[in-house]
Amino acid sequence: MELGIQPVFSDPAHPEQNGRHERMHRELKGECTRPPGHSLQAQQRKLNRFVNEYNELRPHEGLGLKTPASKHEISDRKYPETIVEWEYQKDVIEKYVSCNGLVITGRNAWLFLTTALAGKNVGFEEIGNRIYRIFFREFFLGYADMKGRQVYDIMTYKDELKL
Repeated sequence: MELGIQPVFSDPAHPEQNGRHERMHRELKGECTRPPGHSLQAQQRKLNRFVNEYNELRPHEGLGLKTPASKHEISDRKYPETIVEWEYQKDVIEKYVSCNGLVITGRNAWLFLTTALAGKNVGFEEIGNRIYRIFFREFFLGYADMKGRQVYDIMTYKDELKL
């Protein structure tokens, strides 16, 4: 996200929303974990063989019976050497996410967000009735209900918050 890459979310417990990805995981699990390798090195060799076969040798129906490697194009875009600092708009309250995923919201008051953003600053934009939109950089993450000390991710319906 610091590189401007938008994550794609699917609803929890709805694998049909990302069927291709789920299919790949099913095949990976079937070929690499049953039976598991007898050591980490043996397990890594099984994984390497699977990745090679899946990408280089096995044709995929969804790709017109081509291999993923034959369709892959290397991007011209380069990763930046450093991450650009981010400044939130003036009406957005900037909060630091601690190593345990907490954000201090007042004297002896905190809110758990996620450990994935530990060490980062997030933005809280008030929308009324002590409800805030939560942002990481330009990305909307969800809502914070400061009365109930609850966080609702972007998959939660607005009517739960009475918006």
